[in-house]
Amino acid sequence: MSKLEEELPGPLAGDVAASIEAKLGSDLHALASAIAGCRFCPRGGKGIPGCGEAGALLFFLAGMPGPGAERGDPWGGWRPLLQHKAAEMGWDLAGAYYSTALRCRLPKVTRWDLRRCAHFLAEELIMVGPRLVVVSGKVAAVALREALGDVIPENPMAGDTCSLYAMRFLFELDIARVVHEEKAAAVFWNILGGAEDLYGERQG
Repeated sequence: MSKLEEELPGPLAGDVAASIEAKLGSDLHALASAIAGCRFCPRGGKGIPGCGEAGALLFFLAGMPGPGAERGDPWGGWRPLLQHKAAEMGWDLAGAYYSTALRCRLPKVTRWDLRRCAHFLAEELIMVGPRLVVVSGKVAAVALREALGDVIPENPMAGDTCSLYAMRFLFELDIARVVHEEKAAAVFWNILGGAEDLYGERQG
């Protein structure tokens, strides 16, 4: 049973949920095309959309595309690391959604860059409608505030949470640090391991 079917009681719930999911899937596809074709930054026309399905319970948000990122895989080399470690904790990330605040890798990130991409992030979050968004790093946190407003903390610390539109946001260290710094990795996995109650249901 999908999340929408759980939330829509009655004999027509399955049909209604299927129609809504089809519409959201179509909207996500259109958004991905808009991101890939965006020409408003120095790398115009090479934006990398998020990947996953509408209704995903978990949404992982990084600041910008990871090493080796491409369309269909915005986290690149970070994704297998995340999936492997999460599996060790008993989490199944097969249905998770992966995205980035900036859709291109830029050598220097400005507030204007984040504002330019903010509408993409806001639309994506509303379309996917996850239960838990894991926000990885300062760039992602600032971008989230630009996208959703000041209900998002201005300077969240790793482990802080907030809620908006039935979504919970968990702020983490930057996944790029986790790859290279042993202490950062320990903090990151400790925080994620304690997030089961935020997620709403354990996977695996």
